[in-house]
Amino acid sequence: MNKRISILLIYFVLIFSGCTVYSDFDKESVIKITEPMMDRTMEGLNEKNYQKYTEYLTEAYKKSFPEKSFLEYAENFQNNPGKYISRELYDIRPIDNGAIIHYKGIFEKRDNVAITVTYEIVNGEYRIRKIRFY
Repeated sequence: MNKRISILLIYFVLIFSGCTVYSDFDKESVIKITEPMMDRTMEGLNEKNYQKYTEYLTEAYKKSFPEKSFLEYAENFQNNPGKYISRELYDIRPIDNGAIIHYKGIFEKRDNVAITVTYEIVNGEYRIRKIRFY
């Protein structure tokens, strides 16, 4: 019997050893902070406005995406999937020093675009570390 208990304990330790508990993660607060940031970022994409689009990016992400590249990207983006219309929150999860938020995006030419935004806390504020459209 002791052998079975030991095996069960080892099994649970192995399963849960990779799990991190984020007990102080408040989804509603994170959403309240990040939604206006996402609104502004998407407005910048629609308007092909580099300053608006990059306002909330981390410095490293902004440096990796210069204005010339952004303008080409925004032009191609408006061809497919088109201009951004709206989004629906799909999922939000905490990560070390931030959060990942998944949305279902509605665009002019496609109404089911997955948007994944990784936020990082920099100097006590949320910043966009990465944004992906699928």
